[in-house]
Amino acid sequence: MPRIRDDAAQRARLSEAVFLTLADGGPTGLTLRAVAARAGCSTGLVLHTFPDKRALLLHARDVLHQRTAMRADALQADASDPVTAIRAITYGTLAVDDARLAEARAWVAFLGAALGDPVLRERHVSNSRAFATRLAGLIDAATGLTPEVCEERAASLSASVEGITALAAGDPEQWTPDRQRAALDIALAAALAPSH
Repeated sequence: MPRIRDDAAQRARLSEAVFLTLADGGPTGLTLRAVAARAGCSTGLVLHTFPDKRALLLHARDVLHQRTAMRADALQADASDPVTAIRAITYGTLAVDDARLAEARAWVAFLGAALGDPVLRERHVSNSRAFATRLAGLIDAATGLTPEVCEERAASLSASVEGITALAAGDPEQWTPDRQRAALDIALAAALAPSH
């Protein structure tokens, strides 16, 4: 009897292997061979799914965006009010455990690769702007300030979140979960202040 291929499970396994390989080794460590080794398959299978390194990087960035967007959607849906939602979403991005540290490392690695590639850069810009847009809407709902002020505050808060996360990805011993939260609390206080 012929064996039935489980393409969805195979793609999920490869997807996780791509993401974790990027998180562990950065863009230089993201090779077809490294992904195949992590996924326990042949390089041919990886090449069949991802034709080149850019495809691997784009897929890893898409996985990261899907994970973080789904988490933010759930946190926002569960929040009792906009302030609680902003706090939950921004705290949810911090590198406070192994899974989030892997996400932070993958984000930093992708950003590094995106600096020299316009296609990767466009994907990075699009996803980063979507996060800032989400924050601006929540800041508006929480404060009732003008759209321009909400956008400025969202940009500042987004920059703080990304900066804290990048620092924690590179130096988790110095940027402990408590230190990350303390730094974020300062940025949140400024973003949610009642007047300009």
